Amino acid sequence: MKLLDKETDYYILKETGWDLGFGDIYDKEGNTVGKMDRKIISLRAKITVKDEKNENVITIQKKMASYRKTYDIFDKDNLLIGRTNKKILSLIRPIIKLEDKKGKEIMFAQGSFAGWNFKISHNEEQIAEISKLDKFKDIILKGIFDRTDTYAIHILKKNIDRRLIIGLVIAIDNSVHDK
Repeated sequence: MKLLDKETDYYILKETGWDLGFGDIYDKEGNTVGKMDRKIISLRAKITVKDEKNENVITIQKKMASYRKTYDIFDKDNLLIGRTNKKILSLIRPIIKLEDKKGKEIMFAQGSFAGWNFKISHNEEQIAEISKLDKFKDIILKGIFDRTDTYAIHILKKNIDRRLIIGLVIAIDNSVHDK
């Protein structure tokens, strides 16, 4: 399986390095299909996702001039393909919208209590599920010794752009779980 293959319906994103944005992306068999690299000295928290051939697929970066946590998703040619916006008053059950460059909603992510799980919808139809797999470490260790975050992505609709889903998960990690 490959990172952006329409047949790949399950991913594990494992961020390592004290929430710095480095890590690997696995398929359901545990094969590495991609990786995340972060530019260390960057106010924008720029993370590049690369496929199994080590080619850039997307770049996610924080929007600096924004009153809420906003992340832009760029394709390999540095064209904006999505922008996430976290709803300000959604602390207990986070809500994050993914919009196109004109502000039209592409996807809607509704989190469960504390944002451990998310249901991703498009036109009111559920298209994916995201689960934080290491939430108990966050609860027990309170993030003190927790240097990794792990997410499972289950894609329910084959025709969904995997780049947007992966970018959305990274934005969720940065805006909801990383402190």
